[in-house]
Amino acid sequence: MSEVKTDEKIIQRILEKGVEQILPSKETLKEKLLSGKRLNIYQGFDPTAETLHIGHSVGMRKLEDFRKLGHHVIFLIGDFTARIGDPTDKAATRKMLTKEDVENNMKKYIEQASHIIDINNEENPVEVMYNSTWLGKLDFGDIINLASEFTVQQLIKRDMFQKRLEANKPIHLNEFLYPLMQGYDSVMMDIDVEVGGNDQLFNMLAGRDMVFNHLNKEKIVLAGKLLEDPNGEKMGKTTGNMIRMDDTPEDIYG
Repeated sequence: MSEVKTDEKIIQRILEKGVEQILPSKETLKEKLLSGKRLNIYQGFDPTAETLHIGHSVGMRKLEDFRKLGHHVIFLIGDFTARIGDPTDKAATRKMLTKEDVENNMKKYIEQASHIIDINNEENPVEVMYNSTWLGKLDFGDIINLASEFTVQQLIKRDMFQKRLEANKPIHLNEFLYPLMQGYDSVMMDIDVEVGGNDQLFNMLAGRDMVFNHLNKEKIVLAGKLLEDPNGEKMGKTTGNMIRMDDTPEDIYG
């Protein structure tokens, strides 16, 4: 196990650079980083496309900074949650993916991430995990128990669900279950800090509630700023405006 460092320059970069908000507060995270305790940090990446994109680099740079400080960093591939479909910022229901689709999509993820994160570092390597390991084992009774931790009112308040209601568009039950599944990831990995884009705030806060309920401890949420295109739209996989990690300079600048 590597020694935990309290390098003030790296800690300041974690707290400030590309950060939209930290909950419950920056001060809480700073205090934990200065304590010398080794923290469990993660970010999840759903393989809903065949490649990562540059928007993911914001969170991955954070993971690398945490790794440099000696913390236990987990790169989680959401091979189970990708099949449910994250409803975040979606005006319509996502098309559900098959297990084969997901397995094909995630083939490049580790290699691409390794350009930003020193995954195989000898002193403090990053742990790669797959959430099908635990989510795939849940039975219907387990899911009902998890669902009992949330109310319909909590879930229906999400902006995109409100927009769909106004537009008379459907909201499917599997979309309600997504934040429960992402939240359960934090419980199973005993997470202290979750990193993600600001659009993931609802899902990350669901995990914060579940960590408190199941593990009786506080999980910190670090929400990063989103990369936007010239029209102010989030650059992402499903919006079709992403710059892929494997794009050529001609594709990116052409």
